[in-house]
This record gives sequence, C-alpha cells and structure tokens, in this order.
Amino acid sequence: MELKILGSGGGEGYPALFCECEHCKAARKAGGKSLRSLSQTLIDGKLLIDLPAATHAHCLAGSFSLGHVEHLLITHTHADHYVPEILDTRGGGFAHNMAAKKLNIYGNKDVTRRFNGTFELFPIGKEIRESIVLHEVHAFEPFTAGEYKITPIKACHAFEEDALNYIIDNGKTALLYLVDSGYPYEETLEYLKSYGKKFGCVVMDATRGDAYYKGHMNFEENKKLKAYLLQEGMCDCTAKFVVTHITHNHAGTHEEVEKYFAGSGIIVAYDGCDVKF
Repeated sequence: MELKILGSGGGEGYPALFCECEHCKAARKAGGKSLRSLSQTLIDGKLLIDLPAATHAHCLAGSFSLGHVEHLLITHTHADHYVPEILDTRGGGFAHNMAAKKLNIYGNKDVTRRFNGTFELFPIGKEIRESIVLHEVHAFEPFTAGEYKITPIKACHAFEEDALNYIIDNGKTALLYLVDSGYPYEETLEYLKSYGKKFGCVVMDATRGDAYYKGHMNFEENKKLKAYLLQEGMCDCTAKFVVTHITHNHAGTHEEVEKYFAGSGIIVAYDGCDVKF
C-alpha cells in the first residue's frame, strides 16, 4: 500500500493565513517541508481521505487529477476536512473524460446533511449530482470500497457529531488512520485489539504538539500510542508510524519537529510525503 500525505497541516494551515507568530514567520522563512496545507491523504493513488479547500492546490502540486478517484472517505465535517462546494465542477462543462463514472462518498450522517444543505443553496448540475453517491457509515461496521475493506472507528474529536477514523485493509496489509483524533477511546482500542491483523502503518494526529486537549493528540501521546500498539501486538517492528496535522500553535518548523521525534522511529509527515508499506 502506498500512502501520500497531500496536506500535513492543521485546520488553519501552517503558516496560518493571518498569523504573524514566531512559528509562522519561521516557517515562511524556512519554506519547503515547513509549509503545511490542509489535511488530506491519498491511498494507492485512488482512495482519497477528506476534501478540504486545498484539494485543487494538492492536485496542482502533485500533477494529478481526481477524475479516476471512485471512493472518498470523510472523517468529519469541519471545514478543513470537508468542503463539498468544490464538487460542483465534477462533470458538466467543467470536467471531461473522467475514468471514474461515479464518486462514492462515505461518512457520518452530517456529511450527507452538509452536502444536501450546500447544494440546496447553490444548486449543482443534474449530471454532476447523479454521478455522486453518498453513503452513511457507522463506527465498527465494515464496508467494501473497491478493493478495500474499510472499517470506520470512533474518533475522539468533533464532539457535536460522530467523527470517524478508518482502518483501510487491502487484504495484504492494513492502515490505521487516526486523523483528526485525540488519544483513542478505550472502546476503540479494544476494537483494534480484536481486529485480527497487524497494522502495517499508523497515521497519528499530532495537532497539540507540546500541549494537551482531549480532541487532538500531542507528541507525547503519539509516542505513548506507538508503544502501546507494539506492546499489545497490534503492530510489529516493521510497521511505519507517521505523525501529521501539525500546527503553528504547538510546534516549530519541520526540522524542529523532526528533532523532537529523533530516535523514536516516528516519521514526521510533510506535504507530498510518500510512505510505502
């Protein structure tokens, strides 16, 4: 399985649009891996996780289109992860020769609610609407999306809705995707123990850096969770561990974050980062 982190920043990006803090100024000066756009991930070039406003910029940076993507997983409806407005160009006079005739979108009930509310105000073309299929999914109830077995799990985040994280299993290996989320609920950890397969890669939320908040993980919790997953046999020494969703409020430049995780075996993601497992 190949994982591409298209966007590795938190909800406001890094540097933030209106911010003049020392971290943002340092990131602008450093450039490169210290510049982080909104969170989004692509699996094997064909399974997409989340749909932020930065999606078009991600496609430009990576020189690819989304015309072949059939399956889109949404973690929750916060605006840095889900902006359905951008789907109004999927077809009609805006997109041609798409390999994927249908786009299947999977998420909680609020994903559908926000989609319908958006296009009630700003009507979408009939042809475009008929090519988009919305699927309501629930924690711990697996479903199939193309070649993947997908299992939604409870995320400790966005407490006003049923936020989800995902296990993505291609039959050979499995990805545990934990963005956005605080340290997993006990219920979630128990489910992961019972899953029956070791995770080849774990992507962890690292929003809080050096601080604590229930709805996001911090760097110490990232290390703690890695140790726990290894101890409980849910991963082995070949597993890849990745941190992403890094913000200017709680972390410095990419180089500084890498120094923090040096020796831990945890990969610090950056925009365009590739991980194969």
